[in-house]
Amino acid sequence: MGKHPFSASPFLPLHHFNGRILFDVPMKEYTSFKIGGIADVMAFPKDENDLINVIEFASNKGFPVFALGRGTNLLVRDNGIRGVVINLSEGFKEISWIGNAAAVVGAGVMLVELINLCKDRGLSGLEFAIGIPGTIGGAVFMNAGAYGSEIKDIVEKIEAVDMHGQRHSFDNAALKFSYRECKLPADMIATRTYLKFKKESPEEIKKKIKEFKERRKATQAINLPNAGSIFKNPAGVSAGRLIEESGLKGVKLGGAQISEIHGNYIVNLGNASAMDVLALIAMTRDKVFKAKGILLETEIKVVGED
Repeated sequence: MGKHPFSASPFLPLHHFNGRILFDVPMKEYTSFKIGGIADVMAFPKDENDLINVIEFASNKGFPVFALGRGTNLLVRDNGIRGVVINLSEGFKEISWIGNAAAVVGAGVMLVELINLCKDRGLSGLEFAIGIPGTIGGAVFMNAGAYGSEIKDIVEKIEAVDMHGQRHSFDNAALKFSYRECKLPADMIATRTYLKFKKESPEEIKKKIKEFKERRKATQAINLPNAGSIFKNPAGVSAGRLIEESGLKGVKLGGAQISEIHGNYIVNLGNASAMDVLALIAMTRDKVFKAKGILLETEIKVVGED
């Protein structure tokens, strides 16, 4: 239990909440890294009304709130998360097709599901994301990208809810997308995204997906728990290459290891702590800077208490 203990009783007034509420939740069970301490409370809203209900309740009680998608590209510290973790993975899965080349997609829709549905409809623009784990909401928040394309290229606008339960809308320009991030205000939780695609034959889209899968498999066939790319690529150079050329591939600290397959991945060998990973990140940044004169910037999000 955290510093601010919770029991089920404070949440009993949530009469109209249709999702699940869990207490003392091991975050390692909800992240791709399989690392992380205990979260005080985890709520699984089914829809926007549920989301607003739990946000307003947490706000009134003074409980901090953290929004979680599929837990990819995320490291939770060893003492977990105080307050309420809002897990969007059991709701926000609606997809509404608009005309013949656009869609409104719930934040909880998995990228791979959307890519396959787009393929069947002859809608191109998201193929690059095949193999990127996670949801469309997380992809927008991180401006997910690969092979020269980014999610920002197909986003028209998003809808979000703030920490007071108020609804908002942000167009592409307002989000100020940049490399692996967007400027969605910190007090917002994205609920749905408006996407625009290009028409193309399903056969051609299928071919692109296959090519991207093969490229990813050749360099990122990693079977141990990980959070994807740890560092952003500096301008004009691969972070993975810098790490490998600095002699760090395969280096271990505690239960964490720089992948022997791809230098920009850290893997959990089975018993890694967040401290292991953070120490390995710090060591990598230091050694790459000394060897290459480039200070790497982290891509993963680190949350929680040490």
